[in-house]
Order: sequence, then C-alpha cells, then structure tokens
Amino acid sequence: MAYDDNAKKLAVKVIGTVESNLNYGSVNYNDPITVGIAQWYGTRAAALLERMRTTNSAAWYGVAASIGNQLASINQSNTYWNSRYLTQTEGNSLVGVMSRNQAIQNAQLIEDMEAYKAVAISYGFDPEANTATVIYFFAMHHQSPVSALRVVQTLDTSATLEQIHAATLADSVLGQYGGRYRTAYDLIHVADLSGVDPAPPVVPDPVQPNGNARHIRKHNDLLLVQFENEEQVIFYPSTADMWTPRKAADKPADPAPVQPPPPADNGTWVLPLQGPVSISSPYGPRPAPPGTMAASFHWGTDFTSGTDPANVVAPCPLKITVAYDGSGSDPSQGTAGRYVKGHTLDGAYTFNFYHMVAGSVAVSVGDTVATGQTLGTEGATGNVTGTHLHFEAYEGNLNSPWPPPYGNPVDPLPILRAHGVSI
Repeated sequence: MAYDDNAKKLAVKVIGTVESNLNYGSVNYNDPITVGIAQWYGTRAAALLERMRTTNSAAWYGVAASIGNQLASINQSNTYWNSRYLTQTEGNSLVGVMSRNQAIQNAQLIEDMEAYKAVAISYGFDPEANTATVIYFFAMHHQSPVSALRVVQTLDTSATLEQIHAATLADSVLGQYGGRYRTAYDLIHVADLSGVDPAPPVVPDPVQPNGNARHIRKHNDLLLVQFENEEQVIFYPSTADMWTPRKAADKPADPAPVQPPPPADNGTWVLPLQGPVSISSPYGPRPAPPGTMAASFHWGTDFTSGTDPANVVAPCPLKITVAYDGSGSDPSQGTAGRYVKGHTLDGAYTFNFYHMVAGSVAVSVGDTVATGQTLGTEGATGNVTGTHLHFEAYEGNLNSPWPPPYGNPVDPLPILRAHGVSI
C-alpha cells in the first residue's frame, strides 16, 4: 500500500470509526467541548467550529447564541476552550451544523494527518514504504500524542502493522483502549475503504455563487437570503447538503419575511437599575488575572448606580419564576446572593437579577410585574465584590431556578437597546 488518496481515505475511516463510529454530528458531553467525526477537543474543536462559521456561513444556523458569541469574542487558541463544557442545549444545536459540514471535517482531518505524517517521518518512519504502520500511528497520535511517541520509540522504524499493534496493546495507557485499537488494526489490515469518499465535495453554499448576500435568516425549513440589491431569495433543502433557490412552480408563494416579536406591552423597556447608571463590567471574556493563564467569561452585564443603592426594576413585563431572599436553601446562594428571575410574557427571554440586598426582594414566585416595577435593591450579597446589579439574559422561557449550564446566555445590551433603552 502506498501513501496515496486511498491511504488517506483509509486513515479517515480508521480515525472516524474509533472516535465516533463515523458520526459527523457527534457531540461528547463528558469532556470539555468535543465534537465531530474525529472528536476534536478543546481549542481544536473551537477552531473547527470557527472554520465552519466563517467559511460556510449559510450552513451556520440553529446554533446556540452562546456558542456563536463566544467563538466571535474568544480566540480559538485560548485555553478557555480546554475547560469549556457544552450544555445539552448547545450540543443539540451543533449537531445540524456539524452534519452539514462533512466536507470541512474531512478536510480538517486530512490536514491533521499531514501534521501526524511529519511527526512519523521525524521518527524515521516512511509513509510510502510502511503505510499501514503509519496510518495506525495516526490513530494513536490523534488520541494521545505523548503515548503514541512513547510507543514508537520502542519500535524499529521498519515495524510492521502487527508489531506496532502489539506494542500499543502492551502500553500502560493505550493498552487500556484495546477495543479501539483492535478495530483500527482490523480496518487497516483488510484496507476497508467503504463509507468515506477520498475527496468529498464541499457542501454547497447557496450564497456563494452570488457573493453579495448581506443577510441570512433561517425560518422553519427555509433559508431567506437578502442580497445587496435588496432582492430576497428563498432557498429550500433539496438534499441533506444542498440548498436550492425556490421556484414559484415548485412551491407555494413565498411567506412574508419573519419579523421579530414586539415587546410584550408594545411599549418602551427601561434599564433594570434606576437612576444614573454605568456599566462596571460588560458581558464577554475577561482577561486572565496577572500572573495566571486562566481567562474567564462574564455571563452577564454589571450595572452600578455609583451612589446609594438603587432599586432593581423589571425592564419589561415579566412572569416571576424565582424570588430568593435567603429563606430555605438555594443552589445559587453562594454566588448569586439574593436574586430574582423572570421571563418575558412572550417567552422570548429569561432575565436574572443578582446580588440584591437581603430583605429587599419585593416580588413573589408567580407574580406578573409591569415595566419599571421594583424587584429589590442593588446590593452585594453572594460571591461578589462591591454593590452592583449583575444582569443576565437567556434565550427562551427557563423555569429552572439556576440556569447555568442550562439555556443559551446572550449579551443583554443588544436586547435592551432593541427595545428602546438608551445605554
């Protein structure tokens, strides 16, 4: 076997099988962000998702806002991603985009293998003369580079497939994954090329031929694309990976463009903190403290009145689902302090109001409150330094008392500004 397109096809089959059983939409919740046919992990997973987001934007829909926002704001090489776990909601939202980007995943894996091949060559292994052994090494290196190098250092550079397999099973670490490597050995031994194309086509992007799309919106099973000349074109899925322009003869008349829902009371919202207000800490990534490497992410916006504690108020009509003022037990008591949670009456958003003064919570679970109604007083209860309001926004109606890691956190400021708040 020479190291040609068929060898690359076999290597994709081997790694994809042992990692995910060839499931392009695979998501792993047991480890920090781990996705795709090759189960890319941490920073590699973030880089892959960013590649999909920027190179095939028409297929990037349905993804949780928390993932898209962080990819845009946190560099994919940031070690934050190596400790960032996916929620079930986030993982479910990624399955579709992962499956729609099989070509990108295959291309990424082939690029990865070129790097693995360079490592094998540096240790004296010849991909052309000993292709089967090198492909087996790819599978080892993809899982654990340190362990793979430990194994090959015990072998002669002309080691056969049988010899590298035996050495792997005898290794103290990789030997614990005997089933995985027996599968890899069997596929390589019989050169099973089924199930993976050597050069899969790029997933068609309906916007690419025109090159001038300025707005894309997914609505139900349709894709609405608006071009620079104001023309709007509806695309519908003709196959799993292909979007086709909608034709009048094929489908009923195009629906009217979907408009965002109006505020529940069709009025103007207000800031969640009364009086002159400033932002002491915005939503988004926070740099690592001096002398550390641990960057963090701030899941809300901190407002402060800067003078005497101000009233915390409802920015819009809300249904109150949590009103915690220190009685009984609450899983958030150590971090959120006294807090209130409620969702908009149309169910579009859930808001959290944290760190209020003990004894100040002025609403009860089940209340429906009006815009500007007092919820409590700006304080410093919980895990906090200084008096302020920590204000969080989540997509949808969340009734669990403690959203993280449940739900899709979003930046609250664009929501407030979209409803008439000046800040």
